[in-house]
Amino acid sequence: MADDDSADASNRLDEHARAWVRKLSSGAATRKDARLLAQWCARSAGNREAFERAKREWQAIEGVAQAHRRLFPEASVASARTAGHRIASVDMRRRGLLGAGVVAAAAAAAVVHPPLALWPSWSELAADYRTGTGEQATVALAAEVELTLNTQTSLAVQGGGPTGGGERIRLVAGEAIVRRGSGAPHVELLAGDARIVPGVGDVAVRRQGERYCVSCIEGRAEVRHPVRTIALRDGEQLWFGARDMAPVAQADMGQTQAWRRGELVFRATPLSEAVQEINRYRSGRVVLASDALAGRRLSGHFRISALDEAIAQIEALFEARATRWPGGIVVLA
Repeated sequence: MADDDSADASNRLDEHARAWVRKLSSGAATRKDARLLAQWCARSAGNREAFERAKREWQAIEGVAQAHRRLFPEASVASARTAGHRIASVDMRRRGLLGAGVVAAAAAAAVVHPPLALWPSWSELAADYRTGTGEQATVALAAEVELTLNTQTSLAVQGGGPTGGGERIRLVAGEAIVRRGSGAPHVELLAGDARIVPGVGDVAVRRQGERYCVSCIEGRAEVRHPVRTIALRDGEQLWFGARDMAPVAQADMGQTQAWRRGELVFRATPLSEAVQEINRYRSGRVVLASDALAGRRLSGHFRISALDEAIAQIEALFEARATRWPGGIVVLA
């Protein structure tokens, strides 16, 4: 009887942990949610272990999504996103998380709004080229056209341009550099509603939320945006959103290309932005639970391979309190 009671208590704990994951998977997780979850995990080792199990279960769903992609390679990023939204309302409480009952629909629902961005979204999984956390990759796309993908980057190849020649590549997430040689075919990078046409040289394109940044590292590039078309020269940078374009500015190339040297460089960067950048390279998640901390400014050079050193420096510089729990999640308050 005692064993039955123990099993029931364990099952209830697992259901509680799964409820936390479902709550966060709504896509609207707040700092308050992160604080409450951190408090729940801190109450006991059993709570922490249950949450770690629940997170692993949800991460296992990524494997189902990847299998779906292998079985249906013709599915585009757009159709995958549409399918994901169509089934996002499935009641996961009724389906459970593991076992033979887990289906591809449940997998898609899980990756539409990943809790705290702990794993890739559906559109990222469905991309043609993708790097995981801390990974970088180089792809020879065509003769004298090379793509360098930074961490957590997804690119979708959408076929020829308006004249039927060359390549069109959509930046789904992350950051990539396109190197185009003198004999390369026409190439276009799609970033939101804009088209970036690189000349001979290197052009970097980055997505941050719903805004994009284009940096002309070498050569020339043309940004064709619904607002207007702008030509960029060596060392120039441009940020834009769906309906606006910032003025062209000089890029800090030492900072822009630091990731290629295995570094992150911050120059009086608001801590909220610095933490977002750290999260792109580090497994798990760093969460700022303090509005006061968010506006503090961080400067320094940090090795991508040892970003826990950056967290330790944040603790020391700003007298922040770090709560660490399973899965590499750190809450700073």
